[in-house]
Amino acid sequence: MGGNLDGIRVLDLTGEPGFLAGMLLGELGADVVKVEPPAGDPARRRPPFWGGIPDPERALLWLALNTSKRGLTLDLDRPRGRELFLDLIRRADVLLESEPPGRMAARGIGWQELQAKNPRLVHCAVTPFGQSGPHAGWRGSDLTVSARSGNLYATGDPDRAPVRCSLPVSYYHGGIEAAVGVVFALLGREETGRGQHVDVALQEAMVMPNIGSAAMFPMTGLRGGRAGAFMRQVNGVAREIWPCKDGFVSFALRGGPARVPGLVAMVQYMGEHGMAPEALRTRDWKSHNLNLLGQAEIDELSGPFAAFFLSKTMAELYEAACARNLMLAPINTARDHDLGGRRRHSYRRPAPCAGARRAHRRGAGRARHRRGRGGHSARGGHRVTGLFTGTTILEFGGGAAGPVATRYFADHGATVIRVESRQRPDFLRVLRLTPDTPGGLDGAHHFAVLNANKLSVALNLARPEGVAVARRLALWVDVVAENFAPGAMAKWGLDYASLVRERPDVVMISTCLNGQTGPHRFYPGFGGQGSALAGFNHLTGWPDREPVGPFGTITDSLSPRLAALLLASALLHRRKTGQGQHIDLSQVEGGIVCLTEMIVTYAANGELLGRQGNRSRHAAPHGVFRCADEGRRDRWVAIVVHDDDDWRRLGRALGDPAWALDPGLATTAARLARAPEIEQRLEEWTRARTPGAVADLLQAAGVEASAVEDFGDLHDDPQLAHREHFRPVEHAVLGRHPVETHAMRFSALEPRIEAPAPRLGEHTEHVLRELLGMPADEFVRLRDAGVFE
Repeated sequence: MGGNLDGIRVLDLTGEPGFLAGMLLGELGADVVKVEPPAGDPARRRPPFWGGIPDPERALLWLALNTSKRGLTLDLDRPRGRELFLDLIRRADVLLESEPPGRMAARGIGWQELQAKNPRLVHCAVTPFGQSGPHAGWRGSDLTVSARSGNLYATGDPDRAPVRCSLPVSYYHGGIEAAVGVVFALLGREETGRGQHVDVALQEAMVMPNIGSAAMFPMTGLRGGRAGAFMRQVNGVAREIWPCKDGFVSFALRGGPARVPGLVAMVQYMGEHGMAPEALRTRDWKSHNLNLLGQAEIDELSGPFAAFFLSKTMAELYEAACARNLMLAPINTARDHDLGGRRRHSYRRPAPCAGARRAHRRGAGRARHRRGRGGHSARGGHRVTGLFTGTTILEFGGGAAGPVATRYFADHGATVIRVESRQRPDFLRVLRLTPDTPGGLDGAHHFAVLNANKLSVALNLARPEGVAVARRLALWVDVVAENFAPGAMAKWGLDYASLVRERPDVVMISTCLNGQTGPHRFYPGFGGQGSALAGFNHLTGWPDREPVGPFGTITDSLSPRLAALLLASALLHRRKTGQGQHIDLSQVEGGIVCLTEMIVTYAANGELLGRQGNRSRHAAPHGVFRCADEGRRDRWVAIVVHDDDDWRRLGRALGDPAWALDPGLATTAARLARAPEIEQRLEEWTRARTPGAVADLLQAAGVEASAVEDFGDLHDDPQLAHREHFRPVEHAVLGRHPVETHAMRFSALEPRIEAPAPRLGEHTEHVLRELLGMPADEFVRLRDAGVFE
């Protein structure tokens, strides 16, 4: 079976920030050609190496993230190389690159020149801060773009500096976002016959992992303080990462309809081992709400759970979790991924060899001409304001992992219809719900910032009539998206096998923690468990402390991007072939794909990558340093010195203090060995200055640096303001508030955020009567029978 992107040719010029984009496009069937300079990609020279032997063919980062690509060597710094490159561009559909803004144009191969050679080309650029704006020219890498996203500030222990994941999470988010942007632009090309430029900013890509917390700041005033292995509640903090006999597990004491059965089952499990006190056995768990408890009550409640987990191994607890439907997950390392019997993935082809092939003219010719939608000539005009206008998406489920994905389509014109019920509301509607919450379920900040541009239909799926209406909707729409537990849709006759018999062209995506198949498909969990199972929690924190996990449960932000990519590619495939399909997305496996470097390093060398704080194995100094308070405490700056030239620039910017002129610090290897000493000296200097002053001074000197921004700071960030990251909407309960847009900007597509998140059931009559065509008497009968609850 071919892939959704069969026939698409991609030229991949990216460095590490864009590796994943090309790999994913290749996995979807595109012919991806990785173009390297004569000396090879710098990633080939970066350790670790397979077997510890330095060799460009054995660099594990290269091998991990450049599968499903062919290789080509080309010198773009020479006229002949650029001439050959332009020949390739004439035949290409997509160009991926991650050069600093302006560098491609300075070589005479920028967007304007490439568009003239091939008007159908989609050119996607991945950069730290975007192609334009006050910080477009700033240097940036994973640490500094994370610093300007709010996510770094919110991750870590309250008594230490903000801390990152020890692998570059921003590159995974940005890489997937770039792949989404490419496929959206290819869909736009089906409409207009022309390609376009896609501008992806890693800074913006890293705001999404906050899962709406940044957008909520004007409503909540919460800046995102760090809580370590705990999660903040209204009146305190509750532990979510717990020590056990041989490691750590993720388990939350939060309540709500989705979590209470697991809490009850956990207490029963503890009781079987004589470790559940009477207070737990007799507790009214149905009314349990951590937000109504004070810190002393939370601590008292937590004690028996802590003692029980310490008596069990990760494997014992996970086995029980799978058997008893407990929302508990081990904090996996690369060594532990076989714990879940997870299948191995087979790539289309391995990473290309060094100097794989020199560019030549053979086969060069005119760019292939394709036709527009349905085989008709592409219509005139170059700009598409509603790429998915006329496309309808029916959305079942809740939380973030599934529904956030459909926002990509809603913002570009799709009609997205959420199916909800007051009998079992989306847990984001009740996450911080108290009796005093204005508007009740309709006043939930978290739901509001994540679900703009959607419609809401209330249907009670516990009633046969409700299921029947849901089925009529499912057979009417173009796409069905769901993130229920496996088997739920089949129980209602809404699974793909049932729908495809009547709608052969329906596209359906099912996304849950472990996917629709396998021994652990019924294992329940949210993003906290997904992050733990994939390995992100293990990699986040300090080497001398327990893991803290990334803020925002990262699989909840990676999987929506992956879902958007898969859905968009399926819609492109359907436009060309008329065929629908079912997509089964495991959120855990999506996370593991991003952590391929961790998996490959263990498989090749037996080395377990672990927590490094903010340090790097390849650069020093590389860290986060305390600054002057600037009116409030907890102010920090991120600084990265990549090489010896950067080190000399840093010394000059600091006034060449004696310690920075020490010849014993002149090399990267020496600085890595003396990192603690350098960090101490550097922080003595930063403590007297504000984060912004440090960043401005060092960036002007050519040294990578950035203020560490909290959620409030993001609303004053000049680069985010330039890109209009926060867009206002008017909500009936919450009033005017911001929502976020995505990290990609198009030269010929304009996202529109025009409607706030819906009130529960707000559009039931509009959708059923006006869109679906339900007769008035039937609607009234079902309404009066309580089906629309």
